[in-house]
Amino acid sequence: MLTLRSRRRGTRHAGVAGGLAGGLGPRAARFSPPPRLVLPLALLAAGSGCALGEAETARQLRSACADGDAAACEDIGLRLLHGRRVFRDEVRALPFLEQACDGDQWNGCFELGAAYRDGRGASANPRRAAALFEKACDGDFGEACADLGLLHQAGRGVPSDPTQAADLFEKACGSGLTENCVRLAIAFEDSEGRERNVPRAMELYEAACTAEDHPGACLRLGRLHRSGDGGATDPARAATFFERGCDAEDRASCGELARLHDEGAGVALDPERAAELYERACGDRWGEGDGESCYRLAEMYQTGTGVEPDEEQADYFFFLACRRGYRPGCLPPPPPQPDST
Repeated sequence: MLTLRSRRRGTRHAGVAGGLAGGLGPRAARFSPPPRLVLPLALLAAGSGCALGEAETARQLRSACADGDAAACEDIGLRLLHGRRVFRDEVRALPFLEQACDGDQWNGCFELGAAYRDGRGASANPRRAAALFEKACDGDFGEACADLGLLHQAGRGVPSDPTQAADLFEKACGSGLTENCVRLAIAFEDSEGRERNVPRAMELYEAACTAEDHPGACLRLGRLHRSGDGGATDPARAATFFERGCDAEDRASCGELARLHDEGAGVALDPERAAELYERACGDRWGEGDGESCYRLAEMYQTGTGVEPDEEQADYFFFLACRRGYRPGCLPPPPPQPDST
């Protein structure tokens, strides 16, 4: 039985607030405000009346970091990188995170790797990011395993290697990061770095869907039950998972559930419920949505099935279907009639 948990990041010294008044590193000397400005700046950084205490805390953390306390270096680096009670300074954050990583603070390695991957505080360097993720992953930091897997999947900074990616997703899944259990399930379903094993994929999808309401897992599991790929066709079971995905705000799951109600497959034939679900799956004019659901709803407005017939509404949903990339909604206008004169 898989035990899943939500993705969380933690740092040491979580209850300690950093400040700007004492500075956070050797570069702080580049800006030395007059003494009369120190207290207002500290107050601005701390956002409270405890600025002097914040400055003392920052001084203590700097001192501890200089003395080789890697956790203190990680604390300062993360506060600067993310702007936690200090002004964000990604450039100054990186040396602190480097010291933290050198001291085997795995979150520091991971955050430093993410900074190099994304070009935050330094030029983007996927190869350096991969090396940092690998170090943190070797220390059993699941998020680093996951992000290294994505780099192998995309071939960024490392060779494209679906098998290595799947291995890393499996390790991250084992640490309780649900999204990676779904990635591993996709590898089993689609033969990407794993030999195809649909029952194993379904097991992983079901754990993610039922324990965490992961919408992608619910959607894929429902589709497998509906198609019978890897087992007997079971539209009623499919409907259960589509409903869970729809309740988790996954538009594609709402569209799949609508189609079952539209066809009376595994659930009651209910055109009104189908129309309601198609509209939910289609989404509004400016958002995202499922183009096929928009198209099917347009057809219902044309025929008055489950809704009152309404040509304007039909045209509107055909327009949305086309806008969402569903080509049947983009029918060309009829050719001009020949001149009768």
